[in-house]
Amino acid sequence: MTKAIFFEREFEGKIVDFCRISNPGMTDIWEGPVRSTDLQRFSEEWQSYKKTKKKVKKTGSKLNDLPGMSEPRRVELELHNIETIEELAGADEVSLREMGDPFVQLHKVAELHVEAKKAKEDLVVEVAVAAQTLAEPEVKNEPANNSTSS
Repeated sequence: MTKAIFFEREFEGKIVDFCRISNPGMTDIWEGPVRSTDLQRFSEEWQSYKKTKKKVKKTGSKLNDLPGMSEPRRVELELHNIETIEELAGADEVSLREMGDPFVQLHKVAELHVEAKKAKEDLVVEVAVAAQTLAEPEVKNEPANNSTSS
């Protein structure tokens, strides 16, 4: 049975609805901007896609911000419900391996990205505490010197 998956993808500088059509047992896959014939043939899938498209986007860093991320890889990850760098960092490596070795490498880059972001946030807190400490008036524990020297 022919299967269709709808998704968003950047095309000629715009975000466009795309369709991926595959037949089980065949290696050929058609993928392109949604056509009216796709909407007619796969109306249930289209309606389901439109409902999920209205969902609020997840919070986190965009996959596009990850070094080495390409548009086709981003789309593939989003088809597997991985929409942020943080989700990719926390994804199951076995599942990513099934998608292909580049996704395992992107997983490792995402983990490093999340670690670096956390280290940066920790450093910002440390600097803020140090700045606050320096801003406080200095208290001396020395006795007052009331003697006058001649």
